[in-house]
Amino acid sequence: MMEEEQMTLQRAVDWVHGARYPGQKNGLENMRALLRALGNPQDGLRFLHVAGTNGKGSVCAFLERALRECGYKTGLYTSPYLCEYAERVRVNGVPLEDETLLRLILRVKRAAEDLVARGECFPTTFELGTAIAFLAFAEARTDWAVIEVGLGGRMDSTNVIAPRACAISAIGMDHMKTLGDTLEAIAREKAGILKHGVPAAIHPANGPVLPVLESAARACGAPLDVVEAPEILAESAHGAQFRFRGETYEISLAGRHQVGNAALALATLGLVGGLDPAAVRAGIMKTRWHCRLEWVDGVLIDGAHNPQGAAVLAEYLRVHVPGRRVLLVGMMHDKQVEACAKLLAPVASRVIATRVDDPRAASAEEVAAAYPGAQAVDSLEEALALARADGGTVVACGSLYLAGAVRALLRPGERLCL
Repeated sequence: MMEEEQMTLQRAVDWVHGARYPGQKNGLENMRALLRALGNPQDGLRFLHVAGTNGKGSVCAFLERALRECGYKTGLYTSPYLCEYAERVRVNGVPLEDETLLRLILRVKRAAEDLVARGECFPTTFELGTAIAFLAFAEARTDWAVIEVGLGGRMDSTNVIAPRACAISAIGMDHMKTLGDTLEAIAREKAGILKHGVPAAIHPANGPVLPVLESAARACGAPLDVVEAPEILAESAHGAQFRFRGETYEISLAGRHQVGNAALALATLGLVGGLDPAAVRAGIMKTRWHCRLEWVDGVLIDGAHNPQGAAVLAEYLRVHVPGRRVLLVGMMHDKQVEACAKLLAPVASRVIATRVDDPRAASAEEVAAAYPGAQAVDSLEEALALARADGGTVVACGSLYLAGAVRALLRPGERLCL
């Protein structure tokens, strides 16, 4: 107890992260055991569950904001965080307060350490975070909780919930060592969130793997809504207007891909039913989602970290960012550095590679080697200063970890409320 009284929030968060390596994944049993020890806080909550490779966080943001605009108290669980751990768990769009987060971490810590002491299981970092979120939403008595899958779907720690509806965003090649090295294999893992009698909406871009998703849905008895591509009516560097299922909508998130994400969110909300159409439309328009083609103090920040995301960023730069472009790139070692470079190098006037402050980060030299003529600068602060001094448009990309770090340098201390 004395140790808990002396525990700071940073030490508590470090404890959560520390379970990344000693923690042992054991199907969904660790998660279920931890939740039982906490009194199953997820029971009685209304959930929407979102899987996918690209855009699932944006879909979650659209869902949460629309539900909040309809007058509901919302919970939102996403990963990774950009600037502070509390961003992973939001109530009504606001990250948890430090005092609340510390208290919930300590509660989960006691339960987890008791399970370890009894030899039952050793929960992993993500399982601990998921338990913290469920406790927070139960304590806040949220009307709806929107849950983003962390990795895959079938064996993800979030896949213990009984959602009212599911959504699967665009599926692409990522996390191949864990999920499989074909689109079909990855799609099967994502389809693991489908459940008997629970309706699910499928992103328009998932045509190539639609047979896999439809087969999984038939096997478990999940009704599917295969979303058609919306019609884009107008587009700017800061949003778009589109028509979907006979209605016109506007979004304030940049990039054509966000139109598809918004359509998926709208279809998912349609599966819920009973929502005010005007409030849903307003919520979709008001949705914010940081570090996804976000302009901050003249710097374009984007978390694109795989070829699918890199292609979207490259298209946006060609269409909306004329002139000299200076790419500030940092990536994780386990990502497809060269494949992303092939897409981004042609739209870059200059590339400055740096290292993300994370154990899994690729070195600045490793990233630079993928871009002809790139500079390697280990210090992110120095790399950002060098990029901004160039005179061109600075584009920070390659990782959400890099995106968050750059944003924190530009806007120190700013809380990322939605």
